[in-house]
Amino acid sequence: MVYQDTANLFNTTLTREAGALLHEEFALNCYVKLPLFFNDDSFAILKAEVLRIFEQHSRRRDFNMKHEQNTPRHLSTVSGITVAEHSPMITALYRDSQLIEFLCGIAGTQVYLVPDPFDRHVIHRLDKVGDVHGGHLDTYAFAFAIFIETPPEEAGGCLEFVPHSMEISDLDKPLAKRVGHHVGDCYFMKTNKAVHRVLPLSEEVKRTNLIFTYADDETINIDISYSSQPLYG
Repeated sequence: MVYQDTANLFNTTLTREAGALLHEEFALNCYVKLPLFFNDDSFAILKAEVLRIFEQHSRRRDFNMKHEQNTPRHLSTVSGITVAEHSPMITALYRDSQLIEFLCGIAGTQVYLVPDPFDRHVIHRLDKVGDVHGGHLDTYAFAFAIFIETPPEEAGGCLEFVPHSMEISDLDKPLAKRVGHHVGDCYFMKTNKAVHRVLPLSEEVKRTNLIFTYADDETINIDISYSSQPLYG
């Protein structure tokens, strides 16, 4: 399904000024939660689109990421290239000028589409006991994550991150923050300056995200993410 006017997806008017109201929190934590970001009807359409593509095109990934101290990856993914081939709606949302202006306001800097087509708009799902997205930093500056399906709090799968730390060893330490999310929640995060991970699932439940990756002035000229091929190739 093609959504001609992506602005109709959002619960609120998205402007740089509106985003700037969240900049102080973002500067402190490298993270802001954006609950109830989409209106219900439009989110239902987006959710159906993500799940359709996932069911048709996902690939299972089980490996340790050498670039990130061999931290584990046990999840299923759909690459940005595959999403682009099968969903004009998602690619339009990723490029939406109002969304990008809003994120610029939060970030306090210009936000750009990333050069790496594998990494632009991807789908991740953890759904098996022990599924995990281990500690890492991203190649590009920002991630905007949309929660399509979420596990119950007691089943694991929460986001853990350490603001302004680039050390994997800082995870599971006092400075680390852990955040749970509900279906329809989003977050915006400075993912190349805050080490982060998704904690393992303890039950067979679904944690499905649509993730948009954006660059800043420091990362816009990086052609390919280190994680592109192992996660999406």
